[in-house]
Amino acid sequence: MFCLRPYRDVADLNTMARLVAQAWAERGPHVECAMGDLTWRLLRNAQVRPREDIALWERAPGQLAGFAWAYNNGDVDLFVHPLVHADAFAEDVRPWVRARHERTTQPTTVWALESNGPLLAALQRRGWRRTTGGCYLHLAQPLPAVPSPPSSLPAGYRVRAVRGPEEVAARALVHRRGFGSERVTTEVYARLMEAPGYQPALDLVAEAPDGSLAACALGWLDEANAVGEFEPVACAPENRRRGLVRALLHEGLRRMHTLGAKQAIVYAFADNPASLALYQSAGFTVVDRNLGHTLASP
Repeated sequence: MFCLRPYRDVADLNTMARLVAQAWAERGPHVECAMGDLTWRLLRNAQVRPREDIALWERAPGQLAGFAWAYNNGDVDLFVHPLVHADAFAEDVRPWVRARHERTTQPTTVWALESNGPLLAALQRRGWRRTTGGCYLHLAQPLPAVPSPPSSLPAGYRVRAVRGPEEVAARALVHRRGFGSERVTTEVYARLMEAPGYQPALDLVAEAPDGSLAACALGWLDEANAVGEFEPVACAPENRRRGLVRALLHEGLRRMHTLGAKQAIVYAFADNPASLALYQSAGFTVVDRNLGHTLASP
């Protein structure tokens, strides 16, 4: 008998990561998220309240089959595996999503991959309809045996890994400047750097001639499935259009390959053509779309 329960602790995060890894082993890049996404989403700002924001769906205690993750902007990410359970999952998660909707002024949007036919059909049968807004593109590329040559950099710039905790304030600052957001504080990033799955060698930055950090790209590695992921990627406004992010991606791909990755993924919002073009120029191609749905008749 399936049941929905609140997130409890890091043991649940580990169980969620195992479920995501199992889905990747079967469906490759046609999965709503990767393992690194879980850690990033949990720790990316101080406002995340996992016991309120995350619901786990279990066949029996300890036997996870899906989860729902709600955000303050009204978005809800859905994940179910195996897909044979999609209809039951959609039925059980609907009251939880509606209850979350009542606690926010933002319209609720649930997300599911275009390739996930069983879940999309289950949502539609329960009154969810595709939104008219943008979607999130999933891009992937195989990593060749011989990595491509590095991108050239403007004079005085260099790409390197973050030096360590002594550079956490500067690392958090370049993220905030790149995204125009204040959510990733020094304290937030310090916690992230201590999290399981964080690899200093994949936390890359572009250093400007004056020693400041101009751009950043955080990489994650799913060793079991040999998958590398970039999440997030950003560049400070005054340093854009200089090839810095492309250079970070090339270096990150090289390092992921060295660590055993056979493919890499990244996400882009469809309404951001500059971001999409950048990733495509680094060798990524669109493999799936994450589609938003709203409830037509609450």
